[in-house]
Amino acid sequence: MNNEQFAERLLDLMGGPDNIISVTHCATRLRPQIKDRSKVDIPGLTSLPEVAGIADNDSGLQIVIGLTVGEVYEAFVAAWQTARSGVPDDGISAKGETATSGDKTAPQSNKRHKWLNAFIALVVSIFSPLLPLLAGSGLLRGFTILANETGLLPEDSNANLLLKLAATSVFYFLPLLVALTSAKRFDTTPYIAMAVMGVLIMPDFISLVQGDGGNFVSFFGLSIPVFNYTSQVIPAIITTWLQSKVDHWLKKRIPNSLHMIVIPTVLLLIFVPLAAFLIGPLGNYISVGMAAGVAWLANINQIVTGAITGGIWNILIMFGVHWAPNTMVIIPEIAKTGSSPFIAYGANANFGMAGAAFAIFLKSRNKTLRNFSLTAIASVMLSGIVEPAIYGLGVRFKSPLVAGCLGAAMGGAFMGLFSVVGNAFVFGGLTTIPAFAGPTLWAYIIGLAISFIGGMVLTLIFGVKDPEAEMGTINK
Repeated sequence: MNNEQFAERLLDLMGGPDNIISVTHCATRLRPQIKDRSKVDIPGLTSLPEVAGIADNDSGLQIVIGLTVGEVYEAFVAAWQTARSGVPDDGISAKGETATSGDKTAPQSNKRHKWLNAFIALVVSIFSPLLPLLAGSGLLRGFTILANETGLLPEDSNANLLLKLAATSVFYFLPLLVALTSAKRFDTTPYIAMAVMGVLIMPDFISLVQGDGGNFVSFFGLSIPVFNYTSQVIPAIITTWLQSKVDHWLKKRIPNSLHMIVIPTVLLLIFVPLAAFLIGPLGNYISVGMAAGVAWLANINQIVTGAITGGIWNILIMFGVHWAPNTMVIIPEIAKTGSSPFIAYGANANFGMAGAAFAIFLKSRNKTLRNFSLTAIASVMLSGIVEPAIYGLGVRFKSPLVAGCLGAAMGGAFMGLFSVVGNAFVFGGLTTIPAFAGPTLWAYIIGLAISFIGGMVLTLIFGVKDPEAEMGTINK
């Protein structure tokens, strides 16, 4: 079926349009907020060939679709709005940039769910639109590093400078990009939010800062700390959220004829100094604290950290909570330092599950299962998407999930031993290997191989206790 038919089928299986509160999507999943879970036909959703898996837990209903999720999201929003009002709502974003609701009540709906659900929905809606840009810039940086190391591109050349700027500009201007997506999430004017955060990264403001430790300046007789806010995301999110509250309050009390002049002026007057001298320093202290915690965790024992991260990452993905460390730890760390070990450790999870899928392909006599195993492996290798392997094989047969996690722990431990880091936020696959270019690239590749072989061998040892798998001699 095409995307429109698929979207309509999804809508029916979720209990109809009136059972949907809001909907967002991330890189691979459709994430609807449901009013009444009892009306959702989980077996029906799972049976759809376009659905790679279902995560239904306290963090919300998540429908794993894959790389076409953006197109499905657009079709779903159109079908949902048509069913609710009879006319598609052109004001609804079809790119996953905001929680979507027919009556614009998505932020209020978060209160009806647990804090974890609300937090994950927030970070997904803010960072999902930026993922392709982050991945693309990271791969460009990786190719540039490889070209430098092989002598194809001299490091002192203008071409190298331009490519380096192209790859790193996204992180320098990350506060502006996050302000843009946050404004769409909080339903406030994005251009005002970007203007406010733009002040914090202007050269004249940065000139006030002396070194990485910041500086104190006088503001109306008060000694105020200032810092370099390039690459920081927390000040942008907090500032834009507060801006949305004031923006909504003003719109209810000021005549429409004065909105264009009064509201932008008031918001700039309030939030430029507030962001510069209160929210910015607060966000900086939070960021520094988180960075210190990450550094401590990474350095206390890199082998153990690599093993634990690799071993549990598929479990985090399975429950859909991996976006919390992705957006609060890994992306800020890469933006600040240019690299992160955790993006490398997490990549082992993909290859551990790919190895488990390969074992099933080797031993299963079920043609459909063998074909699905190949599809799951290709999804990991070509796009870094592991959900088909997790939900289609791991959750279904259990032992491949355990084997994949243990194999990933082995690969993570190996990478930790050699202090492997990644230069960009990418999903672990063969096509994203250039993002790990550098002195430890060889260890990254070997670590992935260890994860793959470990997941495969352990699956062969554990066996798969399911008659439908037709696994022959490895059934225990």
